[in-house]
Amino acid sequence: MAALRFDAFRKALIFVAAVWIAGDGSQHLLGQIEGSAGQSGSKPFTATVALREGYDSNPLTQSYQSTQDVQSSTYTSVQPSLGYNYTGLQADLALRYDFTGIYFPSINQSYDIQYTQAFIGRYTYAFDPRVQLTISDNFIYSEQPIVTLVTAGLAPLTQTSINNLGTIQGDYRVTDRLSMVTRWNNTILNADGPGSYNNDGTINSGSSSESNYMNNGAFQQFRLDFTPETVGTFSVDYQIYDYQSDQSYRDNQQVAFSLGADHTFTPTIFFSGRAGIQLNDNYGLSDSAVLGEGGLGSGELEIEAYPFAAISSTWNYDQRSFVSGGLSVAVQQSNLTTTSDSEAYTINMNWDHSFSDKFSVIQSMFMNFAVFTPQLTQQQSTALTGSYQGSGQQTTISYQCKFAYQIYPYLSTEFGWSYTSYGSYFDLNNGNGGSYTRNQVYIGLRGTY
Repeated sequence: MAALRFDAFRKALIFVAAVWIAGDGSQHLLGQIEGSAGQSGSKPFTATVALREGYDSNPLTQSYQSTQDVQSSTYTSVQPSLGYNYTGLQADLALRYDFTGIYFPSINQSYDIQYTQAFIGRYTYAFDPRVQLTISDNFIYSEQPIVTLVTAGLAPLTQTSINNLGTIQGDYRVTDRLSMVTRWNNTILNADGPGSYNNDGTINSGSSSESNYMNNGAFQQFRLDFTPETVGTFSVDYQIYDYQSDQSYRDNQQVAFSLGADHTFTPTIFFSGRAGIQLNDNYGLSDSAVLGEGGLGSGELEIEAYPFAAISSTWNYDQRSFVSGGLSVAVQQSNLTTTSDSEAYTINMNWDHSFSDKFSVIQSMFMNFAVFTPQLTQQQSTALTGSYQGSGQQTTISYQCKFAYQIYPYLSTEFGWSYTSYGSYFDLNNGNGGSYTRNQVYIGLRGTY
């Protein structure tokens, strides 16, 4: 999982993320938060460059079950970013490009460099004061070494990952009290493993990933202003997931119905809550010829109902300081080959605090606990995937903290620490496969134009 990054426009996006996590499609934006693509300020063009020197306890995210000692390394990173903002009478345009490149000298192999690129764009057009259309796209491409150890005969050990989220959203003010939000979303997740050489000398591209999918969805929300401070909502969210052809039995669709409210207690305290039900149809199971009569393959129990609930709140206690948090219970896609989705519990918290005009701290925490229940029997699972893991659970925790001191208006120094822990447990054959921890500390400089 790509580590969450401290973008320069992060504070402006926290409110958007909190509302999304509060019930309007939380699982689609865990790594990609929609929002202003350019950086804040009055300049149309902005640029930043961050240089860092640090230490990484596990740059290859090697698991506990690694047959060799986990490699650690110092590292050097560069993070340039370019942004463009245009504000017109009816149209706004924001574009941004981010690059992160990291070099690990202690690894001293062909895969000692990791890099990530992000292209973010948003265009908003107001037809009139009551109707607005927004088109946005977040594209992330990363290339990193794989976790497994080097073995003879492998092609270059790199793993590429593409994650793209595109949305088209219309906002309508029907009456003075009633408004609507209509949105279409498309997500593409593609992670290609390393290439390898076959016995006959041909190359196996390694492009078949167990969790690659395309997601399309439609979202409709009605918003009623009970008072200037309180808005009630009713939402319908339909999503369909199409996995790669060799994983077609994981194809599924889901629809969520929820009621909610957004309330402004004071000009600085905001609350949002959603509650409802999610219906999941694992229709891909019926397409597999290996499933026998009766049970899941016969169409029985393919539609399941899950509770859905989410709350979030933001407190802007100072002009440049705020704290926010959210909690959600929802269904998310899984990386387990015998199940397409899982019930997930997510907690996120963010805290930005300015000690003075020049000294500040940024902190964020993310916790996700997912419970997997196999949709296939042991016999069916073995026929499809060659193995059976049984039921299990997965826990992801990340924490990041960065202190920044502004030396000049255009130059600041940074000191930070990040922690990531991934744990998985299955009751058969895979006690803690893939589980790992990772610590990173760094010091650096950031220049801003």
